Amino acid sequence: MALKINTNIPSLRSDREISKKTAALNKNFESLASGKRINRASDDPAGLSIALALQTSASVSDVARRNINDAVSASNIAEGAISTASDISARLSELASQASNGVLSDEQRESLNSEFNALRSELDRISQTTEFNGQQLLGGSANFVVQAGTDGSSNSQISVPFPSVSAAGLGLSSNLSSQASARQALDETRAAVDRLAQSRGDIGATVSRLEVANENLRASSVNERDAASQILDADIAEQAAQLTANRIGQQAAVAVKAQANLTSQLALRLLS
Repeated sequence: MALKINTNIPSLRSDREISKKTAALNKNFESLASGKRINRASDDPAGLSIALALQTSASVSDVARRNINDAVSASNIAEGAISTASDISARLSELASQASNGVLSDEQRESLNSEFNALRSELDRISQTTEFNGQQLLGGSANFVVQAGTDGSSNSQISVPFPSVSAAGLGLSSNLSSQASARQALDETRAAVDRLAQSRGDIGATVSRLEVANENLRASSVNERDAASQILDADIAEQAAQLTANRIGQQAAVAVKAQANLTSQLALRLLS
């Protein structure tokens, strides 16, 4: 190779290698310091997009789980009140059966009717005062649709059936003032008991479904975070190995540059 003094090509090539190794070292240091393989979008645009989508989905899953837990809490409150309403309806059936007996006098039947009306009023009070987060649960107008998924489709929503436990909602319109009305009340109260038992069963089935959905969301959230971690997080052992290799390469390039600079000095000696 000819000796030149205006352009030191070996030195320039060494500079290029030094810059490349220094840039690689800086990325190694950044990854080791942050613990992440992707520290800016330019590191891996596609990977970053996928990882962010996975992280978002995991976060939404966590919120959906909180929605489900709220719905389960509301369902437990409602079921407790329905259980009380069932006990009251059973007692109303007992009173209606007793009042249907022809051996009772009107005065005795009226005494039974007083308790019957009082308990029926208690059903109305339970219906009006059973609430969760300020929302009436058992008034008949509650329409609870739980956002239990990660999108706005119907597949991500679960409806929770809350019945009315008011006297009117249970069809308790008769009284015990006469033997005939008492017999009608007996049929109504038996139907109310059956309706409340069915409502408790429906709520229990829905709560079981919500709990399964909750566990599925928990598993999805963990798996999505794991997948995002595989894309975003740095392999520390690999980064440490690359750091050592790049550092050796940088030192070698600096040494080569020093030797390349000697070439120009040899050319100058020929002139002296």
